[in-house]
Amino acid sequence: MDGWDTMRLVSRLVATEQVAQEYGPEGHPTVRTDSLGWREALPRLLAIFLVSRLLVLLVAGSLLAIPVGHDPDTWTDRPILAALTGSDAVYYLGIAADGYHEEAIRDGYHDWAFFPLFPIVVRAVSLVTLGDLAIAGVLASNLAFLAALLVLHALAVPYLGRERSIRALGLLALAPGAVAFAMAYSDSLYLLLAAGAFLAGERRRWGVAGILYGLASLTRLPGVLIGLPLAILLLQSSGWRPDRRLAWLAAGPAALAGFGAWQGWALGDPLAFLHAQGAWAIAPLVGGGSLPAQLEVLPLLLIATLLAYTFLLVYLRPDRIPLPYAVLTLLSLGTVVASLRLQSVARYLAVAWPFAWILAGRRGAWFVDAWPYLTAGLFALHAFLHFTQALAP
Repeated sequence: MDGWDTMRLVSRLVATEQVAQEYGPEGHPTVRTDSLGWREALPRLLAIFLVSRLLVLLVAGSLLAIPVGHDPDTWTDRPILAALTGSDAVYYLGIAADGYHEEAIRDGYHDWAFFPLFPIVVRAVSLVTLGDLAIAGVLASNLAFLAALLVLHALAVPYLGRERSIRALGLLALAPGAVAFAMAYSDSLYLLLAAGAFLAGERRRWGVAGILYGLASLTRLPGVLIGLPLAILLLQSSGWRPDRRLAWLAAGPAALAGFGAWQGWALGDPLAFLHAQGAWAIAPLVGGGSLPAQLEVLPLLLIATLLAYTFLLVYLRPDRIPLPYAVLTLLSLGTVVASLRLQSVARYLAVAWPFAWILAGRRGAWFVDAWPYLTAGLFALHAFLHFTQALAP
């Protein structure tokens, strides 16, 4: 399959049609199990997964023929795996191997900033890979992403219909920062847990939602923030009246507090995960020199990515998606700005699946035809920059 065949397949996968929705007595969409269309959806979701993995492998394989000019920081030097275990993956896999380290890993960068659940999962998966943490990390991330696609389809169908749900997931899988879903990063696991928490909430299983929310809070720092849109979802289901089921949403803050307490005992700083984050913050427009001199190509690319997502949220109207998910998109943008980690903007926003819902609602023929090619190109570009660590995500 050449590049054009791949693009034609992606275009077919994200084709759209209008589908009627059903709503329950509280204004929330309802769906029967058979209306999810799993028989038709499963092959298409698997194809989306495989096409996006194929693009990753093509970019990673191209590094064998293209001289990088420097020695990237990776967990392993094996071809392909080296590209998928660079940058933050070195810290995650290091924690999986030896636990947290008291000393900085390199140049003032501590692994304290990284949350524990993904390394725990990788360590568990390494039992299957005979102790090979590189393969375990990549395997765990990719399997979590495949599972996340299934959960997100079940979550989206009541709001978008079958076809638009598939289209949204195709756009999510090829978002510029979605390359992280193929790497030994925590993003796929976080996406799975966060989407699972919302799906459980939509189905009024708030005990399950609380547990998944707590686990998401142990995967990435922004995980604790999804408690707000989850609370909105719960209050909507109860007619905006206080509900004792809100107590389940204490699981997120409790999990974060527990991690902080452990770091306080082990490292002497209960906010070590927060203080260590500062080493990764980048403010590219700060410093001497003229403004044109400071605006180099990569910062411009990252700023353009941030502005593009902001445009999607403002111009394409978040009120066309349910309130909890509109709040989730706003929190995702706010997290990027507050973190000052401009180099991670595409990755941070890739996990905000409501952006894909917004894009899937576009009906213009030019958009339907052009966007899969454009986003696949940006996906490949970000993959190349990440794998070469010209732009460490």
